[in-house]
Order: sequence, then structure tokens, then C-alpha cells
Amino acid sequence: MTGIMDTVEMPKLPENQKTFAGIPEAIFLEEIDTFMTQPENENCEKVLQRLDEQHGKYRFMAYNLEARRRKLKSQIPDLERSLEMVNVLRKEKEERETQFLLSDQVFIKTLVPPTKTVYLWLGASVMLEYPLDEAEALLKQNITSAVGNLKSVEHDQDFLRDQITTTEVNMARVYNWGVKKRQAAAKTNANSTPS
Repeated sequence: MTGIMDTVEMPKLPENQKTFAGIPEAIFLEEIDTFMTQPENENCEKVLQRLDEQHGKYRFMAYNLEARRRKLKSQIPDLERSLEMVNVLRKEKEERETQFLLSDQVFIKTLVPPTKTVYLWLGASVMLEYPLDEAEALLKQNITSAVGNLKSVEHDQDFLRDQITTTEVNMARVYNWGVKKRQAAAKTNANSTPS
């Protein structure tokens, strides 16, 4: 798999986008005081609630991307094994004895005659018969597509990790801003109260 991963390039990103999945970018809050004076930021708790909601959405996206990455990681070796089997079948000139898996832990011996065609699963419970050359071309195309998809998913995961970190830092900075404001208000109230 390493050889194929190196030869396939990551697809080009759509214009004006940083991700393939359209993940929104988290803006780093440099000036907390300026940010908190904006009209939509009534109080610290509401801003933290919004940031927490955004953080939850990012976590959900990360979970879905990881599931997709795992699926692609398992799909690529399956496609490569299928391609390898097509090449083995192409070289066979006489009958070959082999074992087929009937069910868990149950195998049966059989003779496989030389063949010029192979059946491939296309998905959705659909299997088609292909000549060996067409099967090889289809499998190579599917491997290339799967590797490209894997690279784009991994790119999106990297981008998403940065957005999660930025959101967590923003949450910490807003929380600390709120703590400082409460401490300053408490200090002001303590100083203005007569002893």
C-alpha cells in the first residue's frame, strides 16, 4: 500500500476552500476585550455556550472523518488483494486446487479451472462478471480513487484538529476573561463598600 500511497496525489482543493468537506474555519480571538464588546456577545456564559456548541460540532465531524478514514484504510488492502488475485488468475493455465471459505471456520476444497473472467462486488449486493483486463482496469481505478479519498480525508482531519484546538483556546481565553471581570467587579464592590 505504501507504493500506491506515494504515487497517487491528493486531489486539488476547490477554489477558496481550505478543506474538501467544507469544514468552517474557527477564528482565533486575538483581542478578547474587543470581541466581548460586540453586541452579539452579551455575556461570557453565552459566548462560552456558542463556542462549546461549535466545539461539539467539530468533535462530531472528527468522529465521522475518522470512521470514513478507517473504512478507506480497510478498503484499499481489499482492492489490492483483488487485483493480485486477478493477476494470479491471468497466469493460471491449468486447474488449481484451492480452499473456499463457506462460513466461519468451515472451508471446502475445490478445483478452479483457468478462466478469462472474474466476478467483482460493486456494492449494494451487486456482482458483475468482467473480463480479466477490464477487472484489472476497474480495480486500479478504484484503488487510485480510494487512495485519493484517503488523502483528502487525512487532510481534512489535520485541518479539523487545528480548528478544535483553536476553539478550545478561545474557550479558555473567554473563560479567563470572565473570571478576571468577576474578580475586578468583586474588588470594586469590596472597595466601594464602607467598613
